Amino acid sequence: MGAAHRLILLLLICGLLAPACATQEEWNRFWDQHKDKGQQPDAMPAPILNTTGLRGTVGQLVTIDGLRLTQVRGYGLVVGLVDSGGSDGPDIVKQYMVKEIRRHQEIGAPGFPAGEILGGRDAVMVAVTGLIPAGAKKGDRFDVVATALGSQAKSLVGGRLVLCDLKLYADTPQGILEGKTLATASGPVFVSPFDRAGRATSKVDLRTGTVLGGGVVMEPRKIRLVLNDPRYSTAQQIMNRINSRFAGVDPLADAKSPDSIDLEIPDEMRDRKTLFLERVLHTTISDSPSFLEKRAEDLGEEIVEPGAELESIGVAWEAIGKIILPHVRAHYADASQESSYFAGRTGMRLGDASGLKVVAEHALSPQSPFRLSAIHELGYAVKLHSAGECLRKLLDDHDDDIRIRAYLALRKHNHSAITTQVLDSDNLILDVVDSRGPFLVYVQRLGELRIALFGKQMRCIPPAIFPGERNDGRALRTLITAAQGDSHLTVIYTNKQNGAQSPPLVAPLVVSDLVRFLADRFDMNDHRDPTGLALPYSEVVDILYACCKTGPIAAGFITEEMEASAKTDEDGQRQRQESEY
Repeated sequence: MGAAHRLILLLLICGLLAPACATQEEWNRFWDQHKDKGQQPDAMPAPILNTTGLRGTVGQLVTIDGLRLTQVRGYGLVVGLVDSGGSDGPDIVKQYMVKEIRRHQEIGAPGFPAGEILGGRDAVMVAVTGLIPAGAKKGDRFDVVATALGSQAKSLVGGRLVLCDLKLYADTPQGILEGKTLATASGPVFVSPFDRAGRATSKVDLRTGTVLGGGVVMEPRKIRLVLNDPRYSTAQQIMNRINSRFAGVDPLADAKSPDSIDLEIPDEMRDRKTLFLERVLHTTISDSPSFLEKRAEDLGEEIVEPGAELESIGVAWEAIGKIILPHVRAHYADASQESSYFAGRTGMRLGDASGLKVVAEHALSPQSPFRLSAIHELGYAVKLHSAGECLRKLLDDHDDDIRIRAYLALRKHNHSAITTQVLDSDNLILDVVDSRGPFLVYVQRLGELRIALFGKQMRCIPPAIFPGERNDGRALRTLITAAQGDSHLTVIYTNKQNGAQSPPLVAPLVVSDLVRFLADRFDMNDHRDPTGLALPYSEVVDILYACCKTGPIAAGFITEEMEASAKTDEDGQRQRQESEY
């Protein structure tokens, strides 16, 4: 019987033994004990408002509503935790989970002794929280954090979150009220062996983990333009101007009332919501060609003045459209780095290859104060081939930070320098980067399970051993060894379900092949040798880190800094196929 089925049946039995479902008063007491006391963070910086680029624009007439993150909460089950989970937890949550299980029509497998189920340690109830981004559309993904309830559970490593609906909860005079389901959550739980800054540590809370990209938005978040002086005629005028400038076949703005306009983010700006909103705010009410021509000239005269609001001027140009390119091109060769860069960036954003050359020069120059910004911008110039070629050169830079930023930007280009493979059904993504610089391993800790290897020929050079003498409480499923001169690694794998150990298995020394062997789905070749072990992401990362730090892999090791980035099957219970060992 699968882990998910055993705990589902456990909860169903608990539900039958428990007295009905929780009352509102019980829920109020429970939420008051566990609710988050923190402040709601902002989703993104507010667009620039007090600049000359906003004269006569939409930004002078409206205020944007809906730029804050929406915090959602819920409860779910983490399964696949043989001997590290727990069957205890708050009765009120057990009752809630029984209700949710029935609502999801999960029946559970019959014929399993009740006593054995009640004593199970292969799953645990968890509290789940997440932040839905501003302007999120249905189907957008976001990270969620799962924390074990009860006292029995020791670790979430290797587990999978199932059966979790996320809702908005509110304090009211009548008690804690729950709204409708805004998102669902599921997926493998990643318990990082690193702290927030990316340093290895043994002090990680094994009872808390992250499901990268595990939250899925069910109800889209609306962004609304609220008129400072409500008038239906003004709302209609703004709506028509936005749609004529930015919309395609389907409108983006809808004047619902005299005091507000609903605004949709176009699909092509899904990853650049702030930029799109700034363009909207910098759009003039008048669309007269002569007026826009004069405005383009005025902005060009202002950009070379000392103290000019360069960001606002650039976005104001973009809000006008491609007709401003002749005015922008006149500033590509400005003596001022600032005006040259912002003019080039504007041109590139509007599809001008000459503007791209200006931005590329800044990206390639270690002396440019706009280097990081330029690399980031080149990532979005996917329709201009030379942008990808510039980023390709930066993969060989001597600065690892530049290399990683170039890789992240180049991923958007579907460039041949990056070979991508999805390993196992849990979507561990492996990128092999064709880089002539020093070997480097980059591990992603937000958004998705992803590892990038810089250098196709990166190898593990014996001798090697994992995990060595470490003992930090993490339940590891592999022992890896290699003596000096060995032509392969030797791996002994422990089946988490029955504790059986494999005979010595042969693993490749080429690091990309090693990651595939460790992380890909379990399967057998014609000789009955396994071709993949389906190890959890956290253990694959742990192995790479240990080999880089102890010497077998002569590569730098960098993890995504979480502080800097703060960036299934039909029944939702798919589990990895276990090795028969």
